[in-house]
Amino acid sequence: MSASVPKRLFSGIAKLPASLDPFPALAKPLTAEPLAPDDTPTTTMSSTLTDSSANPTQATRLAVSIGGFSFGLWCSAGMPVALDPEHQPFLLRATSNDGCHFELDIAWTDSLQLPKLIPSFSSGGLWSAFVSETGTKFYFSSIAVSPLPYKAAWFDPSFQRGHIVLNRSVFPQHAPVFPLEYPLDELAMMHRLALGEGVEVHALGLADADGSGYLFLGHSGAGKSTTARLWMEQPGVTLLSDDRIILRQHDGKFWMYGTPWHGDAGVASPACVPLDSVFLLEQALVNEVTPVAPARAAAELFARSFVPHYLQSGIQFSLDFLDQLTRSVPCSVLRFTPTPGAVEAVRYARV
Repeated sequence: MSASVPKRLFSGIAKLPASLDPFPALAKPLTAEPLAPDDTPTTTMSSTLTDSSANPTQATRLAVSIGGFSFGLWCSAGMPVALDPEHQPFLLRATSNDGCHFELDIAWTDSLQLPKLIPSFSSGGLWSAFVSETGTKFYFSSIAVSPLPYKAAWFDPSFQRGHIVLNRSVFPQHAPVFPLEYPLDELAMMHRLALGEGVEVHALGLADADGSGYLFLGHSGAGKSTTARLWMEQPGVTLLSDDRIILRQHDGKFWMYGTPWHGDAGVASPACVPLDSVFLLEQALVNEVTPVAPARAAAELFARSFVPHYLQSGIQFSLDFLDQLTRSVPCSVLRFTPTPGAVEAVRYARV
């Protein structure tokens, strides 16, 4: 998913059983659960999850779960809130009493100004980060929309609580909004993971019909989307994401989580599976699986990871995490042709 101007300003993958998830989606109390298929919302960018006439004095509650973390949003009364299509499978049924790993207050503001300070990091256009002892502030801007920031977010140092403000003068009147719209959702997740929770990688993740969890790594153009399409044709296979996978550890076992941030194949699932094998993708004339040393595999993983590079502690944790992962999980280079034989080569390597 590219870091382009947010869409909102201009206008059946099977799930694994929830019991396999080692990280409950919601913190105390554990009462929220993913929507059943017949409960999946049909909202689009032009529809709303808010009925402000029902109780205009109360904020709207919205909760989604990504990577085993729940995001609870308290949106100002009357704010028209909608989900992006990519986030609909990640919606949680939650009441006002459910505690989430991220608790966020959402409000309008009449104007936003960038701080005069030098940012801790700038993406080069869309967003910038300002880190201090009191937390991290993100500002989101697009010259194509407005010279002023259209959104800002503040998180405490633990990335458990935060505030999001939307510039009312930039958003179309009465148009529905999703406050966590990309890239804020991914930024929040990336920073929370860097505190010792896991690592996000540029990869395809899936579960084979026998439950084996495979991670396929590669930069853009290495063949992740092609590999995803090959496996989509296989019965009983569950694809998590063809572009972004969250890796976490629980009781000595490494797990993969799907994310809403998909690639060309459009795969976005909230499922999670144990990680059994890692494959570094290389397109070739033949299908071949060659084991690689843990040190090389860790370096390749880190080169394809999303880490706040301006946070030294986050970098060190990610390096240690990936070193442990590659010493625990078999890693190989997969040289492949875009044929079903590539699938069989992976399965044969696991025998």
